[in-house]
Amino acid sequence: MKKKILLVGGGGREHSFAQKLVEDADATIYAIMGHANPGIIDCVTASQGVYIIDDANQPDRVLSFAKQQQVDYVFVSADTPLANGVVDVLLSNNIKAIGGNQAATRIEWDKIYSIEMMQKVCPEYTPFYRVVADEKTLAQAIDEFKQKQMQIVVKPQGLTGGKGVKVMPEHLSDYQHASNYALELLSQKNDEKVLLVEKLEGLEFTIMGLTDGKNLVMCPASYDYPFRLQNDYGAGTGGMGCFTNTEHKLPFMREQDWNDCQTIMQRIIDQMRKEGLLFNGVLNGGFFLTPKGIRFMEFNGRFGDPEALNILSVLKSSFLKLIEDLWHQRLSTKSVEFLDKASVVKYLVAKEYPQSSPEALDFSIDKALLEKENIRLFYSSCIRKGEDYQTLKSSRVIALGAISDSISEASERINKAISQAIKGNLDYRQDIASKENLKKLQNFNVN
Repeated sequence: MKKKILLVGGGGREHSFAQKLVEDADATIYAIMGHANPGIIDCVTASQGVYIIDDANQPDRVLSFAKQQQVDYVFVSADTPLANGVVDVLLSNNIKAIGGNQAATRIEWDKIYSIEMMQKVCPEYTPFYRVVADEKTLAQAIDEFKQKQMQIVVKPQGLTGGKGVKVMPEHLSDYQHASNYALELLSQKNDEKVLLVEKLEGLEFTIMGLTDGKNLVMCPASYDYPFRLQNDYGAGTGGMGCFTNTEHKLPFMREQDWNDCQTIMQRIIDQMRKEGLLFNGVLNGGFFLTPKGIRFMEFNGRFGDPEALNILSVLKSSFLKLIEDLWHQRLSTKSVEFLDKASVVKYLVAKEYPQSSPEALDFSIDKALLEKENIRLFYSSCIRKGEDYQTLKSSRVIALGAISDSISEASERINKAISQAIKGNLDYRQDIASKENLKKLQNFNVN
C-alpha cells in the first residue's frame, strides 16, 4: 500500500524532498505551504496527492490538514514550524511526525542553550563565549574579549533566518561597534539575551547527521556560501549555494576532522536522549576547522537550505524508507547510501536580496535545456505566471544543481545553464565551487 507523506513548508528544501519522494512508486506526496511553489505542486500532482496553500508555521493548520488527509507520516524540516511546536501537536494527536519536538529543537532556536550543552558534553570543541543580558554584563564581556585579544561574533539568542549574526571586522569594525550592536539586539527583545563568541579563524563547513534519536548516520560534509556577493563579500544570507565532495569529507578535511565531528554529534544526541528530549530527523552541525582542530559553531535541528538540495541529489537509497526508519528507530549505515559524486547547488536571487525587492520580477526557464544538460531545478520563492514565473519580492527564487565526478565541473555546468536557460533580472554567485575558489580552500593553512 502506498504511504502518504506530508511535507511542511514551501521552499527549495521542501521541493528537493518532493523530488526525491516522487521517484518512489510507494509514496503519495501531500504538502502544506505558504505559497504555490510550482515544483512541489508538480510532484504532488504526479503522485496523485493533495496540497493546500496555508500557514505551514501554525501547528493547528498542519494538524487539521494531516487529519483530513489521514497521512501516514509528516516530515517537518523547516526552522519556524519546528520552533513553533508543530511536531509536538502532531505527536499529541497520534500522528507520526519526523522532526524534533519544540524542546529538542531548542538546540537550534536558542543559541545560548546549544553552546551551553556543548560546553557540558564537548568542552574541548567549544569556543570561548560569554552570555550578556544587560549593559553591565556586556561591558564585562567586552573587556574579557579585549584582554584575550579576540575578535567577536555577536549572535542573537533566537532565530534570524541566517541574517542576524554579525562578525568583527567584516560587519562590526571594532569592539565599540560590537557593543553597540549587542545593545541594539538587547533592546529589541527584552526577554532574550545575546551571545558573544570568539571569532574562529579557519574554514566553516556543515555536516548533517540523520538520527532516529539514538543511531546516527552522517551525510556528506557540505561547504556553504552564506555571503551575498562574489569572494564572500556583502550581507549574510540564507545561503547562496553549496557543494559536497565525491567522498564524505571535504577536500580540506582530514579523517580525524570527520571523526571529531561525528563524536560531537553522537554526544549531543546521547545527551538529548539522556535528558528525555524527543529528537528524530536531522541534527545539522556547523563547524570550523581551525589551527587547533575542530571547533563548534552552531546546531540546526533540520536539513539546511541549500545543503538539503545537495544531500538529496546524492542520496542513492529511498527517501521514503529513510523517513520510515527515522520513525521506527531502525536507522543504520546499511540502509542509507550516497552516490560517490560531487554536488553543487547555486541559488538565483533578485538583485536586492537579502533585502526585499520593491516589486515582483518576471522570469522564464528553458526546462528542456536544463533536462538535456542534466541540471536539477529547485523552485523556492516564486509562483507560476502563465508559462513563465514571478518572484515573491523576498528570499531566494530558484536554485540549479548538478552532480559530477568533479566539483568544479559541476559548478561550470550550472553557470553555463544559467546563462542559457534563465531569462530575467536574477543574480547569482558564479564563484561558488569554481576552480579558483576550491584552490583557495585547499591551500588554506590551518596547521
